[in-house]
Amino acid sequence: MGEGHEDGQARGEDAYERQQRLEVLLHELRTSLTTIRGWAELPLQGLSDDPELMVRALRRIQDEADHMHQAVQQVFPPTDSSWVRPLDPEPVDLRDVADEAVADLGLLDPERPIARENCGRATVVADNRMLRHAVRNLLGNALRHTPAGSPVTVAVRGPVAGAGGRPHVELSVSDQGPGMSPRDIARLTSPRAEDGRVELGGGLGLTIVRRVVERHGGEVSVRSAPDRGTTVTVAFPTVGTVSDSSGN
Repeated sequence: MGEGHEDGQARGEDAYERQQRLEVLLHELRTSLTTIRGWAELPLQGLSDDPELMVRALRRIQDEADHMHQAVQQVFPPTDSSWVRPLDPEPVDLRDVADEAVADLGLLDPERPIARENCGRATVVADNRMLRHAVRNLLGNALRHTPAGSPVTVAVRGPVAGAGGRPHVELSVSDQGPGMSPRDIARLTSPRAEDGRVELGGGLGLTIVRRVVERHGGEVSVRSAPDRGTTVTVAFPTVGTVSDSSGN
């Protein structure tokens, strides 16, 4: 009976892992396709006479296509059984990451006022592609859960003193929406279960944000109140402490 129970548990874990893979893949593909569509529509909006803008659009389309290919490869690898890709750390300026996320989502919601604030230098050692998608998920979540036309602010600060006086850099997304539910706050900030599982559900974008931040040795904090808006802040150490351990 014990052996049969262990086999059943293993099958359940395999099924859960497959669900995780597919949930993450579908979310990432939807996000990239939405971005590609936004940049590809620029010529139809009469903006094709701006060569610099067109070059930027083509680069963003190529980058998102590469991300889609990479997402499929890591979920359905040809040889390697691991679906969590290793990090590729390099110096990354969070200000550039924020600017790109604002530009992407500005194409999809041009009537939305999105403000940018910078304070100080904000370079970290991180996986550039992974960090960019986490920030875009964070900003996208704010836009999806606030009324049309409601302003959003993306602020980057660094370096600032963190716990124990260790310096870190911060990126925060603030909105004036209805506030975040306790469930979504827990998805971002509560300790993970002992088996490393995380709830996917409707807040998969937030789960991806949390995974990316944790793999980079960072922290997520939330300040939210009903009908008074939400501020989500991700903090990263100024010295690279990225980990190649599983993000599950």
